[in-house]
Amino acid sequence: MGYFTSLIQRKFKDVAGRRYDTVVKEYREFLLTEEEAVVPEVRSILMPLDYFVKEIPPALYETLSTYEGATVSLVYIIDMEVIRIVEDSLDETVIQDFKQKREAFGEELLARAVSDLESVGLPVKSRLFSGKKYENIHELMRTHDMLVVSKQYGASTTEISPLSSVTLKLAQTADVPIIVY
Repeated sequence: MGYFTSLIQRKFKDVAGRRYDTVVKEYREFLLTEEEAVVPEVRSILMPLDYFVKEIPPALYETLSTYEGATVSLVYIIDMEVIRIVEDSLDETVIQDFKQKREAFGEELLARAVSDLESVGLPVKSRLFSGKKYENIHELMRTHDMLVVSKQYGASTTEISPLSSVTLKLAQTADVPIIVY
């Protein structure tokens, strides 16, 4: 007998019939079932980065190091929508300068993250490309066992909105475990 089942039976042993089923159903929202309590094996971790992710906390590297043997895939995505807006409003030299600055920032952030992850013993793959942040990450997430995403991925956060809209949408639609830092 699992923890969830024994807890419900102890707490509500004298409750009979349909009420017991209602209690079990309502408590499932707050407690893990035996099936949910199994820790999934994590062999591949997807970690998207972008312009809004300025810093990765060192504690995150320590947390990820507990997944021994897992490969971390760092993905820096330059938002194509932003590039399109810039192309519509500015001349070619400014556009090229903008793209180069974004790519340089991405390469620097990737290099730091790769170095930090390798220092805690994790194998790392990195990639930089232009695309659509949510759609690309949602697609890449299907081939990974875990998603690790910044609260600020895709947009700045505010006091009213502590998670970016992209991070919130990823958290709501993820089919894999997710760490939001």
